[in-house]
Amino acid sequence: MTVSVDGTRCIGCGMCAAAVPAVFEIRGRVSQVRSQPRTAGEKTGAFDAANGCPVNAIRIQRP
Repeated sequence: MTVSVDGTRCIGCGMCAAAVPAVFEIRGRVSQVRSQPRTAGEKTGAFDAANGCPVNAIRIQRP
């Protein structure tokens, strides 16, 4: 699984960083991927963050 954030769409609400701080962080005014999810919990959290993103800025690619 590969997680990415489209910085041109992100509004910096911080929901993803609050939900999965091991994967996402807010830098400046947008979210960025801190590290790719490794554990089952981080993967689930990344899916939840992508589904909950109000502007659909989070993309998840499966291998």
